[in-house]
Amino acid sequence: MAVPWRLAIACLLLLSAVPERASAQASTIPCSPSADSTEARALFRAGVAASDQERWSDAVESLRRSFELSCEAPPLFNLGAALRALGRHREARDVFTQLLTLDIPQGMRPPAEQFLREAAARVATLELLGVAPDVRPEIAFDGRPVPDDGRRPIRLETDAGSHSLVLRLDDYQPFLWNGELSDGQVERVVVELAPIPVREISSSGGGLDDGVVAILVVGAILAVGAAVAIPVGIILQDEAQLQPLAPDRVITVGD
Repeated sequence: MAVPWRLAIACLLLLSAVPERASAQASTIPCSPSADSTEARALFRAGVAASDQERWSDAVESLRRSFELSCEAPPLFNLGAALRALGRHREARDVFTQLLTLDIPQGMRPPAEQFLREAAARVATLELLGVAPDVRPEIAFDGRPVPDDGRRPIRLETDAGSHSLVLRLDDYQPFLWNGELSDGQVERVVVELAPIPVREISSSGGGLDDGVVAILVVGAILAVGAAVAIPVGIILQDEAQLQPLAPDRVITVGD
């Protein structure tokens, strides 16, 4: 798709007047050129028009789709610029990194390289220390699951702002972290997993055979709730409310 280069220049000039705003891992945007470039051209022009009006979210949507349909450099360049204006520096870094792997006009390369350096410098990182390489915990960062590829320390890249982390491992209480990250900050957190407490009780007089093991879990509450017709909506509260209150494991032993 022969997209007019002057449109990309127009967005670049506009971007220089936009103040920078504070706000796991590198990714690329797949694309497949369409035989009919009409839609890609229209989306590109719509994205640039949205950028002219500082409707950055609309610009991101149009420009991303334009690139997916064209695999051309101008939509990708303008997409990175729109993400940068939104303070989404991690995504902007990945877009400019991908852009520089394409066959782009010489005049586009210097600003793309500059924007890449600026975006990369503003990516915030949360490093999780103390997790063994052979351990694969479940990680949720800002409510979204994060795959663990085994590299240590675990590095979670994001943008500036308020963030939350929940790390879960069988037989351990959830590890919780909440905090603020600033542009370019690297925050190192030592993960300390506390085992779910175990306490022993005697089965004498309780009607249980010696050596019977009884483990109380939150799921048992649901069975009781069903028996007394308690509304399910009351029992099934948000997981985040239940997990930090993980009950003790109870082991019943004989005298």
